[in-house]
Amino acid sequence: MRILVTINCQGVDASAAGGIAFARMMAETGHSVTVQAAADGPVTRAATAQGLEWSGLSLQKSAFVTGLLPFRKLIRSFAPDVIISTRADGQTASALVAGDIPTVRIRCDIRKPRSGRFWKQVDRRTDLVVFPSPFMIERSYSGEREGQVAVIPHPVDTDLYTFREGREVFEPLLVSIGRLSPMKGHRTLIRALGLLPENVKAVVAGAPSQQSVDELESFARSLGVGKRITFAGKVEDVRDLISGGTIGVVTSLGSEVVSRAGMEMMSSGLPLLAAATNGLLDLVEDGRTGLFHSPGNYRQLASQAAFLLRNPSMTLRMGRCARKMCIDRLSYPVTAAKWASTLVALTEGNKIPSRRYHQ
Repeated sequence: MRILVTINCQGVDASAAGGIAFARMMAETGHSVTVQAAADGPVTRAATAQGLEWSGLSLQKSAFVTGLLPFRKLIRSFAPDVIISTRADGQTASALVAGDIPTVRIRCDIRKPRSGRFWKQVDRRTDLVVFPSPFMIERSYSGEREGQVAVIPHPVDTDLYTFREGREVFEPLLVSIGRLSPMKGHRTLIRALGLLPENVKAVVAGAPSQQSVDELESFARSLGVGKRITFAGKVEDVRDLISGGTIGVVTSLGSEVVSRAGMEMMSSGLPLLAAATNGLLDLVEDGRTGLFHSPGNYRQLASQAAFLLRNPSMTLRMGRCARKMCIDRLSYPVTAAKWASTLVALTEGNKIPSRRYHQ
């Protein structure tokens, strides 16, 4: 199958990362894949690093109108069997110039769908909308859509993020990965650390976003845990950081349509202490692959971390269960098979099952 993936993002955010992962996954399973993204941008650089073919044109904002003609030419030259769009720009362009080609929109934005007559027309010309997490459908992220929807999770590279044997020798380290946005709830982790024994440390990897490293370090010092937490900044390859950890932590106060960091830590064999919000509720099996805490409840988080650290055998068992869940449900081969059957059904005009991946 020939698949065109449109990724019109300024940076490699969750939408772009999911689109690149999808493109690589389908290319590795024998499909012909091309990524449409702005030339010489972060997305095309990431696509190149993954060995993907790409076409350098932009449909972002002011470039949308001027990009329609090159987009039409790309469609004619590549002749895709299906177009996969990760953003509204590509979805709209496909509706305008490629109405005869099946179009799929992957929705992983926490914002609700746009409304209005024009967007209803775009939606009608979109053959399928795919959500990475069941909660999005349950909370009406499909909007007024009358067409088909389905749930297929974003994949995690279980060959890249692997379980490190020998973790029986415990060094109590809590690992958190995510941009330094207040929405990510890093202060919940800092407060929880203050309730844990002195030998427990934490590391946070993430680029500044609405708050700086200095601000969080100052907050940690004010609680007396400044020397027990490390802010590593943006880390391109987090595997070493994860492999040195004992427990993964995701403290988001909201957002988290897709928790790529959570998936990567679980695939690496870490149990996940996760805030009970949005897509995390569909990712973690409470008591089996991790534990939920109420968003912002640092006392509950501290209690859970202390419990696992006092019970290393349970921590290891949860981590292995987390790893197995990723292999069984979120790995590239499994997710690629779900996508392949979905796209075949779509191109053949058959009804798409609205599958829940936890079933």
